[in-house]
Parts: sequence; structure tokens; C-alpha cells
Amino acid sequence: MDNSDNRPDAAIPKNLDGNASTLDRVRADLFEKLKNGDISDTALKSRAAVQGQQKLALSFFGGEVIVDLESTSVYYKSGATGNGRQSSRELDVFSSAIILHYLINADGTDLCGEWISYRELPGGMFYFRTIPGVLEPVLAKYKNSAGDLVKRIEESGGHRSGDFNNGAVMYPFVNFPVLVIMEEESEEFEASLRVLFDRNGSHYIKIDVVKMILVYLVKILVNSK
Repeated sequence: MDNSDNRPDAAIPKNLDGNASTLDRVRADLFEKLKNGDISDTALKSRAAVQGQQKLALSFFGGEVIVDLESTSVYYKSGATGNGRQSSRELDVFSSAIILHYLINADGTDLCGEWISYRELPGGMFYFRTIPGVLEPVLAKYKNSAGDLVKRIEESGGHRSGDFNNGAVMYPFVNFPVLVIMEEESEEFEASLRVLFDRNGSHYIKIDVVKMILVYLVKILVNSK
């Protein structure tokens, strides 16, 4: 499924601590590390696919992206154009940095299927109080329509949870799922929203970048399709 039209673009860094120039430096450093590594080993550990000599293909929020080590670019794969060539759209620096981080940190550990909160992830105690503010736009939009939230996640390459009512799983990456659970507003209780992570997710994404992924996730869920 190609959901590239629903993805945040260049304006996203304004939602982050830091600035675009910092992300540019981070992006360049991550590309250098990938170039100096074993591309086959990186693909194996991250569940990416090697294309040619210097390209990796992987899923990012349900859309296929290409990481080109030779041109140091990251772009969405799209269908063939009328002249037989592939049309593509390059990702913004924020999105590229997340993808490169995943490829660098992936160590191939199997997911365990046990869901934990953000603050239970390694280092999460330092940041967890900021997470409700990040999620607020989703809570405000779906506080009376949890079913619509589940449907939106399914449209973005995820699936309904079999274990939680009004829950659905999104896939920033194949090996980094995020479970989103909404409790609707009622006469007795305010609406609430939780995000949970596989206990082994830290083998793929470090805690500061998890917050970046949540910013991305929120953008997708609050945008109209």
C-alpha cells in the first residue's frame, strides 16, 4: 500500500526540538555509518531488501521507501510513469533521519509481543511526561469516534488489535509496531489515548527518536485522507 500522500513533509521539523540544520548533520552522519557497514547485514537485521549494490528498500508507515547510499537520498517508491521510468518523491530530512536511525540501530532481535508503555522503554522515564502533549491532537479528533481512529490506522497500513477494544496497530517499521488504544468520552469519564510498544522495540529505535515517530504518527492520524 502506498500512502505517501498522507505523509508529513518538509514543515515537520518545526514540531521538533532542534532545527533543520541539526537534522541535516545527523542525516549525513547516519549515511556515512551505513556506507561503512555491510549492506547485506543491515538488510537482514532491519528486514529491508537490497536492491542493486547500494540501495535498501523497506516499509515506512505502510509505504515503500528506497534508501540510496550512493546518492545519499531517501525517497518513496511509486508506480511506473508513461515513459517506463519510476516516478518518486524524496522524503524530507526529518523522515529520512528516522529511517536512517532505524537502519543503523536494528540488531535483528525478534519482537516478543509484549506491549509496554513509553516510560517502560529504556530511557523513557526522562521523556514520558511530554508524550500526552504530542498525542493531544489525536485525542481531540477521535474522543467520540474510536471506530474512525481504527479505520484511519487500517487505511495507513495497520490493522485492528485482536486484544484491545478500540485498539489498532500501526507500523512505522515492520519491526517497530505501535499499538494505539482509544477510550471514548462518556458521561462519567474523559476520553483517553494510550500508545504502547513491543518490549523489544528498543532494539530498533532509541527513545528520543520514538518521540519523533509519535510526532509523525499524529500527523498521519489527524490529516484527512
